[in-house]
Amino acid sequence: MKPVNSKSMFHHLMETLEKLDSAEIDVATASATAKLIGQAGNLLNYELKRAALMCNPDFRSNHRNLEMKEFDSLPQ
Repeated sequence: MKPVNSKSMFHHLMETLEKLDSAEIDVATASATAKLIGQAGNLLNYELKRAALMCNPDFRSNHRNLEMKEFDSLPQ
């Protein structure tokens, strides 16, 4: 896996569009790639907003950290 940020995702999207223009890939493949990049962008936005909120001491003290919680339904 390679590191991903918004710049590298945009670069990959542009490469995908170039491949689509030159008929190296079909429309369905380009569409799937664009949807995945969109969802990855949503995740990056979530992490950015979460990081900004966690800088607030009042929010941080009342925040329930779900990412550290064990899932009750999964065996240990």
